[in-house]
Amino acid sequence: MIVDDEALIRYSLQHFVADEGFTVFTADSGIHALKSLEEDRPDIVILDIHLPDANGLTLLKTIKEADPNVTVIMITGLADIQSTVEAMKKGALDYLEKPIDFEKLTGMLKAMKPDGSAEGQAFFQDDFIFSSSSMKEVVRITERLATKDDVTVLVLGESGTGKSYLCKIMHEMGHRSSKPFVEIGCSNIPEHLIESELFGHEKGAFTDAKAAKKGLVEIADSGSVLFDEIGDMPYRMQSKILSLIEEKKFRRVGGLQNIQTDVRIFAATNRNLYELVQSKKFRLDLFYRLNVVTIEMPPLRDRREDIPLLANHYLRRFAEKHDCQCKGISERAVSALQAYSWPGNIRELKNLAEKLVILSKCEMIDVDDLPAVLCASRKQEQHAPPMALPAGGDGGSPEQATGRPLNTLSLKSVEVEYIRKALEMAHGNQRKAARLLDISRDTLRYRLKKLGIDSSAYTN
Repeated sequence: MIVDDEALIRYSLQHFVADEGFTVFTADSGIHALKSLEEDRPDIVILDIHLPDANGLTLLKTIKEADPNVTVIMITGLADIQSTVEAMKKGALDYLEKPIDFEKLTGMLKAMKPDGSAEGQAFFQDDFIFSSSSMKEVVRITERLATKDDVTVLVLGESGTGKSYLCKIMHEMGHRSSKPFVEIGCSNIPEHLIESELFGHEKGAFTDAKAAKKGLVEIADSGSVLFDEIGDMPYRMQSKILSLIEEKKFRRVGGLQNIQTDVRIFAATNRNLYELVQSKKFRLDLFYRLNVVTIEMPPLRDRREDIPLLANHYLRRFAEKHDCQCKGISERAVSALQAYSWPGNIRELKNLAEKLVILSKCEMIDVDDLPAVLCASRKQEQHAPPMALPAGGDGGSPEQATGRPLNTLSLKSVEVEYIRKALEMAHGNQRKAARLLDISRDTLRYRLKKLGIDSSAYTN
């Protein structure tokens, strides 16, 4: 189905898509699109983001809620990166700008024919292995952003989730792949040296400056710079980073002239930048400049289905590296790994795999080979009493949370009441509600969509 209010575009797309072997329906408005969606049940929707009676992003959400299997391609006459990311997050396959690139559209349509695949495995590099829906979403957004070389990207996530690795992948997938990728650890450089390390210095700028020196940003010219743990950047340096992002220029320590540079900026942090702004430790203007396009890396405990894949991958890699005979891991051991909370995320799993390979006495890793803390977490999960659900924030049972006898409750009804209570306490703020529920925001979003709960109904 083609949804566009411009008759000429509808006509040209209709004939082009029909020539590719598809049966085509058209609609000139949001209301006609919804009617056709119900009556004609299209498999693919090519949707204009600007319609006379509807917002394309809102219509996209409605379409995906009505039928998650419908493939949606967004079209707009306005190049808007925020709308692109929002469309990807809401489930769009891709995003086309007017005038339409018909060659690109042909590739998309061919991939969606019965002999093609719109999904596919998305293993960018050896360490990027997954099967979880949360990581597929990350990859889908990453693929779209990789080639937009002028867009600053902020990657959020706990320590060890692979934030810097994801930034490197985006660099290697983009047009700057043949140029330098320079990673700057903001928490690793002493505060009195960080300006000189980033921007360089002129001869005589300070006592030991016996010659001019290029900084890391200048070395990365035409490539990409990653400011890792940007939340730890000294406050006095943040205005200079803002100038670098907005004006693409900097000045060496002791220098009088501005130096223009062409670098793509990536930033990553495991800290809550908004809370740092509130505590006057992070500049509000820099926060807004970085917060345009964000990617959230899910913690390993929220993608447990990926643990067997990752564990076997790392075991094979380290067995080859250390010339050991380890051939795999038992199902019991995998269950123990999946029961563990992984506070160190993928980095912790990778280090454990190397340790197991080096110390293993048998070809197969079993539960007895695992550290005691992993076995303890598995026993706790097996023997833990039923979890009490909070009611009004002060603890309580499922009966108290829902106000109904336990024998009349289904698991779904308890979950719905539990999430609604958290949203009520958080005044509709999904991040706060997820924290109250002790789950990630992505997990909460998935549950809200599945259970049909609208968080905006709880905002004041």
